[in-house]
Amino acid sequence: LTVDDSVLRLLALRQRQLLKALNLRGHAAMHSIKVDTPQDKTWREGKLPDALHKARAHPQWSSLNPHPRLSQAERQEQIEALAQRLDEA
Repeated sequence: LTVDDSVLRLLALRQRQLLKALNLRGHAAMHSIKVDTPQDKTWREGKLPDALHKARAHPQWSSLNPHPRLSQAERQEQIEALAQRLDEA
């Protein structure tokens, strides 16, 4: 099972929007989060991060597999690299 690049791009754009909205949200905020159409060309058209390419090469890292290898150090490194990339302005 693999995911198309366009799906990864959409998920990344959505994640970036949610991170931004949560960072701006107050501690006791009760209103729903509204997100606009993303304008981030880097994620729309740019090269996908190396962390995603490495993850595709290691399907055993997926928690959807019957015997996932979730505790591998390289997997965690790629997660951290991708999280940092998503959090960049």
